[in-house]
Amino acid sequence: MQINKKAINNSKQENLEVFVHTENGKVVTFEPYLLVGCDGLHSIVRNTLKDWDKPTSDRFEMKLFPSPSSCLRYKVLTLPPNFPLVHSSNEHAVSTMAYAIPGALRGRKRSVSLGILPLKNPDEPRSANIIKYPDHQIWELKNSEELYNFFEKAFPQLPIRQIVSPEEAERFAKSEGAYFPIPQYCSGLHLLLMHEPGCLEIPQSSSSGIILLGDAIHCFPPDIGQGVNSALEDVYILNEALSQSNDELSRSLPLYESLRLPDTKALVYLAQTAYPWQYNQNSLGKLVWYVNFFLRLLLSRLLPFIFNPPAFFLIQNYQLSYQQIWVMVQRTTKTFYILSIIFLCGLLALVLKDLVSIY
Repeated sequence: MQINKKAINNSKQENLEVFVHTENGKVVTFEPYLLVGCDGLHSIVRNTLKDWDKPTSDRFEMKLFPSPSSCLRYKVLTLPPNFPLVHSSNEHAVSTMAYAIPGALRGRKRSVSLGILPLKNPDEPRSANIIKYPDHQIWELKNSEELYNFFEKAFPQLPIRQIVSPEEAERFAKSEGAYFPIPQYCSGLHLLLMHEPGCLEIPQSSSSGIILLGDAIHCFPPDIGQGVNSALEDVYILNEALSQSNDELSRSLPLYESLRLPDTKALVYLAQTAYPWQYNQNSLGKLVWYVNFFLRLLLSRLLPFIFNPPAFFLIQNYQLSYQQIWVMVQRTTKTFYILSIIFLCGLLALVLKDLVSIY
């Protein structure tokens, strides 16, 4: 796909021109009033806007905020609906139950576990997510037999060859999988094409523009489960902006950006910090995170008028926006800092008092 700006009758008015190459080799041309860019992290639409915008600004440049779950590699292993949980085949998985199956191997490059989410339909295949560092041994498996050998050592409690079919084992071994993206967002969510004031040939309501949605403007690992939710919310906010401006793009697109950008920033900050250590990457990092998590949880129960619950719980409240949640999280963090400083100052004063009394 190629996107161009086209001047109208040698005036300052510009229109969009989009060229799309079809599978049969044909080129289809469009001249839309509104182009919606929801084509993912590597968005052609956003990259085009970035090229148009250079070197005046970095509005369409993704801003990166690394987290502990960034760049983890993952693959999905497909299992039968009611796979056996033991070698005797007397106990089978229940579709409505989630399973966390620990492995027997130890070491950062060898340990592995299976996380299996519940399903409502008992006839649907189950999916086991395997998420590890890029240098883990599991990514070195080249064929089904190597996979069987590794999994039989990792999960001696499971009848692996009954659970994983040869075809699925081969597919998994050959698959490249994917990597968790770094939490990121761009601050430019729209672009209005040049419109000549007072132009009578084309009314103001017919101005051309480009709008960005979904992963094209915010992308992050699946730690907080907000990828689809946030994209749907983008669509909802865009619809609200169009309704409030009677579908006039020159008003609705800037309105959409002003309404959505604060939440977009807050969403990425939350994705960076809310629950990044859930994949057993590092024991010390996970311990520190859990201490912080449970301390916030405990204090929010004891002193709810001062401390807010952890971000992971606040995100589940659909009545709160991402920006509101981030403000609440930051307020609790600042309160922690203030109380910590008061405590340390008090402790230092006691120590100094004891030293003075001694001498």
